[in-house]
Amino acid sequence: MTFRLLTFGDFRLLDPSGNSVSFPEKGLFILAYLFSIPERTQSRSTVSRLLWDRVDPAHAYTNLRKTLSRIEARQQELGHRFIETTAFDIKLHDSSIQSDLVELQTRTPSDAIDDLRFLIGFFERSFLESTDVTNNNLSAWIKQQRDRHLARLRESLMEAIPRASSAADIALIKDAALRVFQHDPDDEMVVTLLAEPAEGKVRTARNIFHPQKETSWGELKLGPDAHALNVVRKVFAKQRQSAPAPTQVGIDRAQAKEDKAFRRAVPRLVLLPPVESVTGNHPMLPFADALIEDVTIGLCSLTSVSVVAPYTAAQIGRHSDKADAISKHSISYVLDTRLTENDAQRALFVQLIYFANDEVIWADRYNIERDSLAVQRRQIAQRISMTITGQIERNELAREYFERRPTAYHHYLLGQRHLKHLGLPDIRRARREFRASLHDSPYFSPALSGIARTYSREWLITARGDGELLKEAEKHAHQAIEAGQDMVAGYRELGVAKLLLGGIDESVEALELAETLSPHYADVVADYADTLVHASQPRQALEKIEKAIDLNPLCPDVYLWTGAGASYCLEEYDQALSYINRMADPGLANRLSAASWAMLGNLKRARSFVRKARETHPDFDVDAWLAVVPLKEQWQKDHYRDGLRRAGF
Repeated sequence: MTFRLLTFGDFRLLDPSGNSVSFPEKGLFILAYLFSIPERTQSRSTVSRLLWDRVDPAHAYTNLRKTLSRIEARQQELGHRFIETTAFDIKLHDSSIQSDLVELQTRTPSDAIDDLRFLIGFFERSFLESTDVTNNNLSAWIKQQRDRHLARLRESLMEAIPRASSAADIALIKDAALRVFQHDPDDEMVVTLLAEPAEGKVRTARNIFHPQKETSWGELKLGPDAHALNVVRKVFAKQRQSAPAPTQVGIDRAQAKEDKAFRRAVPRLVLLPPVESVTGNHPMLPFADALIEDVTIGLCSLTSVSVVAPYTAAQIGRHSDKADAISKHSISYVLDTRLTENDAQRALFVQLIYFANDEVIWADRYNIERDSLAVQRRQIAQRISMTITGQIERNELAREYFERRPTAYHHYLLGQRHLKHLGLPDIRRARREFRASLHDSPYFSPALSGIARTYSREWLITARGDGELLKEAEKHAHQAIEAGQDMVAGYRELGVAKLLLGGIDESVEALELAETLSPHYADVVADYADTLVHASQPRQALEKIEKAIDLNPLCPDVYLWTGAGASYCLEEYDQALSYINRMADPGLANRLSAASWAMLGNLKRARSFVRKARETHPDFDVDAWLAVVPLKEQWQKDHYRDGLRRAGF
């Protein structure tokens, strides 16, 4: 047996018995680099530039000589030679060592589906995923390798599509498409594939990628506008590697004129200094404050985003009306930060918010301790900076299409504002605004998914069991997915509609996909939690809703309503009432309040909530309602019926 170098996920060297052995870190990088090139040999000058790009060539050569000396000493200790050096070159001895890269390089695909299954398992973790690299050349090489792996997975996916026949094959195709999408959300072909309805079959490659209007847009029963047609051209231009760039040939004059006229302003970002969510003066506050200032200064060199200076950010953070101050300074994105403490562990919680509609597009938590902060400060600053940049650029690309239609966007934002309230008049006002948005831009998928949500909400609020409302919700959710600018919202609404139609498993599948596509989207996580309640998984639902509340602390009432429902199922009635009491309009949950008080034995309080519920819905009937409420397990219906009956319904 030989030694083995692992490069996917953990980066380490294994001895013939499979045990990890120590080896100079730069030596591991040299081994991985030599395995990645067919010749297995590279010049000293190239390797030195790869590993030390921030020093002059003479220092880089000196560093390389020292590293090769340490490698030679370690090879003698191990009794095996992996690398041979000459005055000019470094050569790999692949008779003494193998690597997972070789398995990938030498595999000869025989069956497209089997090859795709192999690659999905192989790429479960990324190339050199566990390494933390600051060297530009080394980082570029790692990215190049990952891009090649992604391209191979994508190529295998395309080969497998027309051969997919069974349900397992179709699930495999979807899994691969999702992985490609997560690394390259701008790949329109994969977006098209993911936009297939959850319960539908995968089309053949011809049907998916046929460059005709009827195939690409026919299911929407809408005609594409100039920008949409240009997007389609770009999709099919990518299939022809030898074809000229779309900016050079084949662009409509009208579209070129529109592109010239449309100039997106550079978005503004403010990083608010951290506040405390713990009592007393937090000892780490000065350090965390300095960390955010570090990140702010680091972002100032970017051209894709304009960063508000730390002094102004601090003033905004102390302003009595932060929203007003943010609006006055034309700020698009807000990084909100706060210090938390849980079980004596201190952490910095950060969330990136798109200010126009209060959407949390990313959130994370970083552990900070006095002993380690000095070492971690630069590392954490780099991570936050890179993530903010990527999230903003992705979000801006997603908005580019519909911000070309400012009137449509304006109506959409008005609709979103109305949807923050759960009253029936607000829901219908929101629907009118979303329809006005579609009048100006029929491919605006956020408005389509918004309409789907209004129908689902109306079904819930009116409690009449009107199936036509849910059919409309499902129809608009499918259209939102097909339109494709915001598939997350489309899958979210499809999941909600499927749930209310009784397709609980399909709902879980759609919302799980939505959360996978956007794991920090608080509203998606909250809807997933609600579906898990109906799927008779209240414990998991409670975990999800707490995650959603953590992402969106000043959450809408529907989050708390879901938390109350999950708590009731777990027989935690006091906790259910606690969630309801935190709602801005607790009257929306009068029936659940009545059932909870009844189960606690306080029938007087229970009767008072029954009277309130009757004032809003005088014809409410327990059995009729439970007949249409989708609950997977009978015990859940019996439990809810018991509480409502005890309360006096």
